Amino acid sequence: YTLREEMAPYGYLMAEEVSFTVDDTAEIQKVEMKDAVPTGTLIINKKGEFLEKISALDSIGGWMKHLFEYLSGSLKDVTFEVYALEDIKAADGESEDYYKKDTLVATITTDETGVAKLTDLPLGKYYVKEKETASGYVLDGETREVDLTYRDQNTAVVTYSADWQNKRQRAEVNVLKKEKDSDRVLEGAVFALCNKEDIVNAKGDVILKADTVIEEQATDKEGKLTFTADLPLGYTYYVKETSPAPGFATIDQVQEFTFEYGGADKETLSYAFTFEDEPTTVEFTKTSLTDGKEIEGAKLKVTDESGKTVDEWTSGKEPHIIKELTAGKKYTMTETLPADGYVTAESITFTVEDTSEVQKVEMKDDVTKVQISKTDISGKELPGAKLTILDKDGKTVESWTSEEKPHYIEMLPIGEYTLREETAPDDYLVAEDVKFTVKDTGEIQKVVMKDEAKPEETPTETPTETPETTPTSETKTTEETKKSTAPKTGDNTPILFWILLAGAGMAGLGGTVILRKKKK
Repeated sequence: YTLREEMAPYGYLMAEEVSFTVDDTAEIQKVEMKDAVPTGTLIINKKGEFLEKISALDSIGGWMKHLFEYLSGSLKDVTFEVYALEDIKAADGESEDYYKKDTLVATITTDETGVAKLTDLPLGKYYVKEKETASGYVLDGETREVDLTYRDQNTAVVTYSADWQNKRQRAEVNVLKKEKDSDRVLEGAVFALCNKEDIVNAKGDVILKADTVIEEQATDKEGKLTFTADLPLGYTYYVKETSPAPGFATIDQVQEFTFEYGGADKETLSYAFTFEDEPTTVEFTKTSLTDGKEIEGAKLKVTDESGKTVDEWTSGKEPHIIKELTAGKKYTMTETLPADGYVTAESITFTVEDTSEVQKVEMKDDVTKVQISKTDISGKELPGAKLTILDKDGKTVESWTSEEKPHYIEMLPIGEYTLREETAPDDYLVAEDVKFTVKDTGEIQKVVMKDEAKPEETPTETPTETPETTPTSETKTTEETKKSTAPKTGDNTPILFWILLAGAGMAGLGGTVILRKKKK
């Protein structure tokens, strides 16, 4: 005969058929069929990320950024503990329980292929905890339930298989930028994150040479930045400033850190660095070209590359200081109005250097130079004339007496003046005023005043009268004899009359000539 089980009891497997023969005996013949109990199998495939390569992303605003790329792979040396989620009872319901609730059932570890396996488990519900993970990875704190309960009479092995991923430990790198010796934070400073040594991938290939800029970022309004690069564990990195905040100088400070495994319970390791910068300082001096001393009273300004005025001031006894001009930018120092007696200097364009040392910009002013000549009509210098220079308001600026060489004056303020002759040299007429303008130039400006000589006076002859005498009879006889005997060559008009008439005519002609010349 054949004994066949049509349906197994709950919790058991369908038994195989049993063939038996009934013997020719009156004794009880026994036929036994046993139902097997299904078992459970737990399979965990543990995964982790491994560095494969690095790619350079498109730069944003000229800043470098790299992306580390990782591949998922098998993770060995991860240990799990398996616990009973409930009382694990015997299939017959009568035998002693296999495990009480929360009892540690087994400890398993992943092999080279990343697999941890547990077989022959009594059916029931369990939970799994990760006890230890591989170096560089974060311990998975999640408790996972595993259901290995009875399925049906035909399932001999109830299997639970899952892929579980472990997170890599990550680094967070933060930078704070502030002014030295101040709580003021600085926006716009650019920092670079670099690797100090070669970085290799999981295969051992170098994918990033040492001292490469991995990422650059600028500080925000709060003076902060956080690098986003997903750095591989086990390397030394450093942070340096590549561009200062506007108005400040780059410091040479470099801050290093080693991204080492910080324990399986830490998902992120934070590294924070503070950098302090000093502002740029530019010292502007306004000096005299002649003696190098500071000039007071000149009006000056500094403009940027777009022509916008950054600062303007009037020069004094001390240099003018401007802080926080942007390093690397060009600026122009312009004199808008020179001090009295000085000439406007040419503008100076300068570039602010990336240093906290005091940078000096010096603008030198030349003085005005005026040469005044007092000459005759022929251009020969005339000494002895008393001269005065008056400004536009009629105020006396300078007085002197001319010599045999021109009079030289420095530092007359730019503007309009009048040269006046107070008294002329002997034998010369006083000249008319000469108006002149002192121009904005360092060249010698010449002013000439010419004097005309006085006209020569023609002497007038006064007739000499012969004293009258009383003629004697003898004299009278003689005179009469001469008149009667002398020959008559013309009329009897006196010769003195004609001499006087000729002199008066010559004097009138000379006066007319002099008057015309003077008017001219």
